[in-house]
Amino acid sequence: MTLEYILDENDYLQHQLFTASKTKGIKNQRLKTWIIITIAFFCLGLLFLDKEEKFLAYYFLGFGILSLVFYPFYQRNQYRKHYLKFIKNTYKNRFGETSRVSFNETFIQVNSSDSESKINYEALEEVNEIRDYIFLKLKSGGSLIIAKNRIENIEEVKEQIFKISKKYNLKQNIELNWKWR
Repeated sequence: MTLEYILDENDYLQHQLFTASKTKGIKNQRLKTWIIITIAFFCLGLLFLDKEEKFLAYYFLGFGILSLVFYPFYQRNQYRKHYLKFIKNTYKNRFGETSRVSFNETFIQVNSSDSESKINYEALEEVNEIRDYIFLKLKSGGSLIIAKNRIENIEEVKEQIFKISKKYNLKQNIELNWKWR
């Protein structure tokens, strides 16, 4: 079975955001930053309240409440911007390039205009599926991105990947309702 499709920067962005949302260290760092910023504002507010500087106390307490409520939205947008900048710098030569992915008996062959690679099925670690993508994660840390909306026979592809998953005992994560949060 052979697939042909073109990936754009949004495809790479969705992959980066999905990976970040599943990486324990990044999740912990995001939570820790949110908590530290919120606590810092509250502490400054209480400090100025103790010194009877009411304006500054209310100012910092107000910012503490705002950061408690709105910082996750701000942080989510900042991560998106950061990853988009990273993708534009790192993958700029891959945008608009036709990728040809062939599922063979013991490996996946990936061809593009300037490269060719073979991925043994044993090198796969897990299969992640979200609404618009399938990410075949490699043990080396990389991933093969399959854009489901650009594949005509996606059900056949999913069936093929399911067979490979069963045969090679790959972990499958199906999160069709996943969103970047």
